[in-house]
Amino acid sequence: MQDVSLGGVKDFNFDIKDPKFLDEDALWEEAKRVFSKCKDCRMCISYCPSFPALFDAVDRHDDDINALSKEELAKPLELCFHCKQCYFKCPYTPPHEWRIDFPHLSLRYKIWKFKKEGAKLTDKLMLNTDLVGKLSVGMSSLVNSVKDVKPVRVIMENFMGVDRRAKLPPFNSETFVDWFEKNRKKVRGENGKVALFYTCLLNYNYLEKGKALVRVFEKNDILIELPQQECCGIPFFDIGDVDAVIKKAKANIKSLKAYVDKGYDIVVPIPTCALQIKYEYPLLLPDDPNAKAVAEKVYDVHQYLWKLYEEGKLNKEFKVSMGNIAYHIPCHLKSLNVGYKAANLMRLIPNTKVRIVERCSGHDGTFGVRKETFDMAYKVGSKLFEELKGAQADLYVSDCPLASNQIELGTGRRPLHPIEVLWKAYGEEA
Repeated sequence: MQDVSLGGVKDFNFDIKDPKFLDEDALWEEAKRVFSKCKDCRMCISYCPSFPALFDAVDRHDDDINALSKEELAKPLELCFHCKQCYFKCPYTPPHEWRIDFPHLSLRYKIWKFKKEGAKLTDKLMLNTDLVGKLSVGMSSLVNSVKDVKPVRVIMENFMGVDRRAKLPPFNSETFVDWFEKNRKKVRGENGKVALFYTCLLNYNYLEKGKALVRVFEKNDILIELPQQECCGIPFFDIGDVDAVIKKAKANIKSLKAYVDKGYDIVVPIPTCALQIKYEYPLLLPDDPNAKAVAEKVYDVHQYLWKLYEEGKLNKEFKVSMGNIAYHIPCHLKSLNVGYKAANLMRLIPNTKVRIVERCSGHDGTFGVRKETFDMAYKVGSKLFEELKGAQADLYVSDCPLASNQIELGTGRRPLHPIEVLWKAYGEEA
């Protein structure tokens, strides 16, 4: 079966130990260097709001990069929401001598800005998924019933900057961890032992996806253990709070390394979190060999199952056809460079066709819900919504729950995670 991918990690231009990493003059000079290449290429004009902002500024100054003000230099970096489309499609990323890495330049800028100005308390709270999740699961019935009530949304918009039109995630009535401890089944683990980095989204918001994952792995005789873990930290990239991210990275690396040492693989069901652990943690902790050791054992959930298939061990007793599937490929899955393993797996289901849709949803983490960026995020996702509507599919599917939220907002239909599709195809209840 052919396996293709348009994404792929090549190398990065991000050295947190560089003495000039937080030097303002060095930052603007690097921005000018990168922008001088981007303005002549312009391949990324339709990817996100960053590049139109850059090209409009350059055109206003008759193509003179040095004439741009600091505000004009900063705006494209502010608007970057780290989808990484420009990175994995850019021909000038490292190891090319130009070493263009726009997403990490944006992150460097946001780190510099946070060190200089800090961030609003409401922004910090919105990004603290562990805190919000723990508080909300305990009163999920109330939170879920009021989170879409108009007066509540008006208050949230005025005081927290959450656009009243944005679709917010639901909250579980119990955490995934609690459910797992009560409902796990005994398996021998003949086909593998995995430490599951279950993510905040499954633990607090999307329990049904976690249930499906557990049941699919149990059906394939894969032993699951749940390491102690915190949020992967990537939400804090939005405001540049790198110290918060590093703190979480250190805690997660310590916990995961103990399982790696015992021969476990690390499986992650959300591409964004897998990308964070596999590629960002070694950049944030360049002197910690454990970060690299953990990164080398990280698998996307479908990458892991496809490996099982290639070894002739995957349970292929699929009983239920899933019809025509329109499968949205999240941007961060492309950046993982693991191919389209979920599509391959779903194509093993009898009488099931999978059409791949490669467009950004525009959601990111907070970009798709904040008042000042909601319209831009929705515009980015609009092409995806139209393509899905025209696909005449029985199911929409996406690996990213937040992209799925955006898809549901734009189409009125809720996508499933590929692991849910596999479990339904087995014809059993979770």
